[in-house]
This record gives sequence, structure tokens and C-alpha cells, in this order.
Amino acid sequence: ATLLRLVEDIVDSLHRSGFKRILIVNGHGGNNPVGAMALDMMREREDLAIKFHNWWMAPRTWAKVQEIDPAASHASWMENFPWTRLKGTDFPKGRKEMIDLDRMRLMSPKAVREALGDGVFGGEAIKPDEVMHALWEVAVAETRDLLEGPWS
Repeated sequence: ATLLRLVEDIVDSLHRSGFKRILIVNGHGGNNPVGAMALDMMREREDLAIKFHNWWMAPRTWAKVQEIDPAASHASWMENFPWTRLKGTDFPKGRKEMIDLDRMRLMSPKAVREALGDGVFGGEAIKPDEVMHALWEVAVAETRDLLEGPWS
């Protein structure tokens, strides 16, 4: 509820300042209710267009992720860019076994935290910087295309 109110306040402020098109780039699945709220806001404000963009799920970006490593998952290498890493942090080597997602959906939040430990659903924790830069380039280009593309 706090996130929704915050985003609504920001969008309203931008709209009152004259912005008619707003791109919200999302980086976390738990934020998806903002996308539904954006639809409601556009229904209430005829002159406002909002695009809600899950960067990691965009078609070209996800295709690049799959090309690099189809075992990419939540909190794995695909979210571990060189500029977001904490200095001095050691990352696990090798692949973590993928959690059983059906089983996880039945678990309490505490049990999920205990089962995951580090938050990674499965796969590798880190990839070389050049791989991450290649993914970043695709994600930024796809986001830019969305921003510069048609707004209906």
C-alpha cells in the first residue's frame, strides 16, 4: 500500500507538472501491483499515458538471458551487475539447485527465507562482467525503444 501511494503521488506530481507520458521501469516482481494501478490512473486521466516495464521480462532482454543461461532465476547472476555488487562480497561458485517453485508457493515467508538462504531460486550467482554488460546493452536498448516508440 505504501509503494502504491508513493508511485501515485509521484505520477500525479509529474502529471500536474505537465508530463503526459510516463515510463515506469520495474526491477522487482513484487512491484507488479503498480502496473495495475497505472492502468487505473490512465482511466481516470484521459491525457495521461503510462507504460509499466518489467525490464527483465521484456522479450529481447529475456531472450538474451536465455541465450546466456536458461537457468537464470530470481536473485541469480542476471540481477548481479558489476555496479550493483557490494565490494568485498564473495559469491558462491557453481550452480545452486533450483528450488521447487510449486512447493515454495505453499511455504510461509519464513520457510521460504530458510529454504533459499541467499534469495537465489537457483543457478549461478555471478557471471563475468562482459556477459553482464552484454545483457545490460540489450535491456537498455529495449527500454529506450519502448520509451521512444508509440504511445497510444
